[in-house]
Amino acid sequence: MVKCIITSILREYPQQALWMMAAVSNSTVLARRDAAAEILQSAKKGCRRGSNALFSQFTNLIGHLIRLCSHPGQPRVKTINISTEFSALKRMMPLGIILPVQQALTVTLPSYDSNMSDQSGFHPFSVSQHPTIAGIADEAEILNSLQKPKKVVFLGSDGVERPFLCKPKDDLRKDSRMMEFNAMINRLLSTVPESRRRKLYIRTFAVVPLTEDCGMVEWVPNTRGLRHILQDIYITFGKFYRAKTNSQIKKIYDTCHGKMPDDVMLKTRILPMFPSVFHKWFLTTFSEPAAWFHARVAYAHTTAVWSMVGHIVGLGDRHGENILFDSTTGDCVHVDFSCLFDRGLLLDKPEVVPFRLTQNMIDGLGITGYEGVFLKVCEITLSVLRTHKETLMTVLETFIHDPLVEWTKLNKSSGGEVQNPHAQRAITNIKARLQGVLVGAKASPSLPLSVEGQARRLIAEAVSLNNLGKMYIWWMPWF
Repeated sequence: MVKCIITSILREYPQQALWMMAAVSNSTVLARRDAAAEILQSAKKGCRRGSNALFSQFTNLIGHLIRLCSHPGQPRVKTINISTEFSALKRMMPLGIILPVQQALTVTLPSYDSNMSDQSGFHPFSVSQHPTIAGIADEAEILNSLQKPKKVVFLGSDGVERPFLCKPKDDLRKDSRMMEFNAMINRLLSTVPESRRRKLYIRTFAVVPLTEDCGMVEWVPNTRGLRHILQDIYITFGKFYRAKTNSQIKKIYDTCHGKMPDDVMLKTRILPMFPSVFHKWFLTTFSEPAAWFHARVAYAHTTAVWSMVGHIVGLGDRHGENILFDSTTGDCVHVDFSCLFDRGLLLDKPEVVPFRLTQNMIDGLGITGYEGVFLKVCEITLSVLRTHKETLMTVLETFIHDPLVEWTKLNKSSGGEVQNPHAQRAITNIKARLQGVLVGAKASPSLPLSVEGQARRLIAEAVSLNNLGKMYIWWMPWF
């Protein structure tokens, strides 16, 4: 039955469905790969004339992209020449395959209408015509990180260049699921008057897994990481020196360990080195008063929504490189969802804060700090999540049985269902949070709280110097 449904979707919407089938088609699990091959073969037989070529094109394209993701590059060379090293990929252009951008891959559900019989004009992917891949840039940039991801630029049939990040040695299936979950959160936020009036939403982007250990991420333009923004400001004011500041901080941590409480060390030795400066980014980036005001409101809204959603699903590893800010709107954008479902509680130094609300994050909120717009939006978001908890749990409970989700390092995905104690515990924690109970490493016990009480309690835990002092040093609680 499921195979029939997937086959029908492939025949009707091959452009979108093929991108979504890529990881399964290249799975290391034989049973999954065989099932995908059978579905694709069945779909090809019943497709419209000309679609068979699309299937063949797509198989070749995915093969080239997987090799591009895994390409090690030359030592000390920051680019890959696509024209010479991937000439076959270059010769394939132009293609009839759509660009895997968020708008093209997100399903839009029909609005309710008393006359539901006439839905002939409805299209689930917003518009029927999306830009296809017309070309690829001659060079791909190799970024400076351990896995050496590549920034590849595709030219669309509409003449617009769209960059993508090709990530090797990283399972992006969990990131993809998180984006699907966020799309549902956005639909819920749009149904409630309080959140709709404030235009609350989570910024999403396309994530396309190609195999279990590589994939493509839609590049989020005009964004920069929190750590880099703050570091540049501190350098300007002579508060940070690339050659020595981090080693000074490490020395303070090592010297004070066991000799004074963590919160006292953070308050008296570290924080005085770094006064709050994030508000300066808004002043310099948005110099026109109205733009500055709108950017700061957008920052408060998006940060609050992300904080509540991230807490509910147990999102950890929110260091300064996984939180980006848009220099055109002020939006907060989160990336890298490998530390989902309370995996932060299993780290050598468990994450004891529910979300990142450090001194600089508060500084960006303006004179009211977290007591103003931020708190109100936290309450609205929590109210929406708690009101629709059955809908959210229906989606999240599938993760317990999903072999795509690697719950622990020892529990690799397999062909069958996963019944993992940690998975069960994570889902139990999410249910508790949606009922107003505070859950987390060393979290103070609580009875179910009101929405307002839960929001204030979470903020108190997030700003607690006692908690921040216990965080891993390079999470950088002083930033």
